[in-house]
Amino acid sequence: MGDSNTEGSATGSLKNLTLKSGFMKTITKITLMCLAMLFTFSVTNGQGLKGKPKKEKEEEKERNNSSSDTKERCFDENTHILNVGAGFGGVSYYSVYRGFGYSYKANPAISLSYEQAFPKKLGPGYLGIGAYLGFQNFSSTYNYYYDDNNIKGYYYNKHNWNNFMVAARGAYHFDFLNFKKGEVYAGLLVGVRIQTYKFETNNPDPWAYNYYKYNSGNIYPAYSVFAGARWYFVPKVALFAEAGYGISYITGGFSFKF
Repeated sequence: MGDSNTEGSATGSLKNLTLKSGFMKTITKITLMCLAMLFTFSVTNGQGLKGKPKKEKEEEKERNNSSSDTKERCFDENTHILNVGAGFGGVSYYSVYRGFGYSYKANPAISLSYEQAFPKKLGPGYLGIGAYLGFQNFSSTYNYYYDDNNIKGYYYNKHNWNNFMVAARGAYHFDFLNFKKGEVYAGLLVGVRIQTYKFETNNPDPWAYNYYKYNSGNIYPAYSVFAGARWYFVPKVALFAEAGYGISYITGGFSFKF
């Protein structure tokens, strides 16, 4: 009787061990199959990425960047702008008042500039490159009245300057300051300033050579940093203002986008 119970107990333990062993084998097979499938997918996906041409990768990267940044901006890689402005500012030796009979006149500076975006975005914004033309005229006159031995009269000294500026300029348009209807930007201008000068007098002093006239011209280097802002009151036309020496220190006017 005892032997029979012992034999039954041993047989049950053997069956349980067999079932556990089969279960473990099944779990092991499933785990290995999952690992094999995961490895195969990883290898296949990696080969697909490596197999993409470099150009395709760059295009995909640009698409991802553009899709992640959907903010509408007034200045982007397709922008072309023509600025027409008038400016004031600047102090010269002859602009200081010199007493009775002296006058000084500075006409508004006129400027024309063109800017277009660099084909590819550079850093956190867009680079605009272009050209700048500027012109300003200013003059001074001194009328000297005299009374010499009851002989009264006057003579004049006249100075006249014309300034022309030709330059290349570049401006950087930061993303975080670039909006649908306006922007703030900063840039650099490098070029030359061409100045013509004319002097005329009718001084009766024999040493002054009556009705003496003199003309000259010079070329000077021109360079400046500037900052500006632009606001579009209609889709293609904006008001702009810039501070920094072009042909003047302060310039304002209209921007035409095309």
